Amino acid sequence: MVALGYGRKTEPQWLCGGSLISDEYVITAAHCLSAETLGDIQYVRLGTTTLQTETLESEDHDVIARIPHPDYITGKQYNDIALLRLDRAVEFNEFIAPICLTASRDLTYSKLVATGWGKQESGGVSKELQKVELDYVPRDVCQRGYNGISLEELPDGIREESQLCAGSLQGAKDTCQGDSGGPLQLQQDGRMYLIGITSFGIGCGRPESPGVYTRVSYYIPWIESIVWRQ
Repeated sequence: MVALGYGRKTEPQWLCGGSLISDEYVITAAHCLSAETLGDIQYVRLGTTTLQTETLESEDHDVIARIPHPDYITGKQYNDIALLRLDRAVEFNEFIAPICLTASRDLTYSKLVATGWGKQESGGVSKELQKVELDYVPRDVCQRGYNGISLEELPDGIREESQLCAGSLQGAKDTCQGDSGGPLQLQQDGRMYLIGITSFGIGCGRPESPGVYTRVSYYIPWIESIVWRQ
């Protein structure tokens, strides 16, 4: 899990999350590339579960390139995915390691896990990394919760090929503001796979309004063309 930092390093503002996928690249949501009052993302923090202070295990890296998906359009909810290139290669250790990617959609979506430092039920932003188990929600069920959303934002509704939904139809379990860009993970064969990127939702933890995530498998060719280009 990666924290994305904005503003001055002396007074960091941690507003989004991301995932390390190689020694040079972090993947996140395209809408996290810039904050309204703080400008572009400037740096990331790796290797920690707390944002209270720097720890011995944590390390900060400057962001030297921000690469949104070419089809992302600000104000719309599609193709909400971006890559961040770091200023130097990351050395992996027991606290810092890349997450696995997969192009397969033939996965058993049982329990999914989302993590982030976003808002809690009390309304405050968490300084400690939070984890929540979520259920996969089929597209048709998810779409019913978004039928009232602006057609400008979702003209095609939820796109199953490039988006997926997760949450609890009873409410209470969800990602929230500040979790954007963070990972939706699936454990399979003893490994954690990044299958989704926290994108958007209606409120937090509302009944019958699951969160919507960018489906990472759909974008593997684009990711590979940048991160692992020959």
